[in-house]
Amino acid sequence: MADLQKQFLEFHNAIKLGTYEENDFLREKRDLIIDKLKSKLAERKDDGYPQYERSFNQGSYALNTGIKPVRTGDYDIDVGVLLDCHKEDYKPVELKELVADCIKHNNRTVEVSRSCVTVTYMKDGKPDYHVDLPIYAKSSNVYDDTYYLAKGRKGLAEAKRVWQAADPEGINSIINGLYKGNDTYEDNGSDQRKQFRRCVRYLKRWRHHKSVEIHSIGLTMAAYHWLEPGVDTQNDGEVLLELVETILSNFDYFGRLSINLPITPGGDLLKSVSDEDMAIIKERFETLRDNLQSAVNEPDAHEASKTLRKIFGDDFPVVDKTDKAKKSNEAPYVSTGSSA
Repeated sequence: MADLQKQFLEFHNAIKLGTYEENDFLREKRDLIIDKLKSKLAERKDDGYPQYERSFNQGSYALNTGIKPVRTGDYDIDVGVLLDCHKEDYKPVELKELVADCIKHNNRTVEVSRSCVTVTYMKDGKPDYHVDLPIYAKSSNVYDDTYYLAKGRKGLAEAKRVWQAADPEGINSIINGLYKGNDTYEDNGSDQRKQFRRCVRYLKRWRHHKSVEIHSIGLTMAAYHWLEPGVDTQNDGEVLLELVETILSNFDYFGRLSINLPITPGGDLLKSVSDEDMAIIKERFETLRDNLQSAVNEPDAHEASKTLRKIFGDDFPVVDKTDKAKKSNEAPYVSTGSSA
């Protein structure tokens, strides 16, 4: 069994995209669009426009699980916006249209999509990066502190233009709190959270490289439910293999996988995936499992790293044939694939 932890860490550093606080470019673009929205809403206050209350980071940047885009400039920034208004006073699409109108500009396109307002910035006539702005409001009920997400867009049936109860920052809390208070781990589970984030990033790059039709949140929640790091976290290949085995064991008799969202609004993140697409997803996971098993069991570091490069793409480093990489005399690793 070749020891490729060094290569996994190099791969992780190559694909890792840090938080807004670690990335001046992303922080600048996030602040630019929010400042524009705040000022335009303030200018139109006398016209009855709702006012900006607060914004908060969402998505992979907030969770610190982001990866660099495969295509140059294909950055996706997620910023939730809470407006100082009540959902009873606005239809959800109407409110998003007001927001879109405030941030229109000649160097960007603005589109009201089903779950957010999407702002795409152009460079040399091509998309450079885009900002997704989910828009939230609260209820007029003073006893209800729930955030409600404006869902829908023009052209959709009225039943799909709704205010959906949400807990947009809840996901940040559960991921950032993983493994804390577990006496098995040192330093409140800090190393285990780092390994969790590394494995999520590996899956995201695999998803892009192999065109797997699962959203990032689905992969993140699969890891949340089923990844089981050990005390020793210098074994990313084995832990990732165990995770993939467990994911496969959770496909049901009908060949479907359910990944539950543990916060409001809850539900199965893969509910809308067709049976045909689900079969392809399962096949992709099976191939990933087989390739990981082969790489983990391969005693030659050069050959093992070549297998992993097929999985993850050219950012995974190939060990030179002459490299005296560590080799283990242990028996081949066999995943138990325990279910959760």
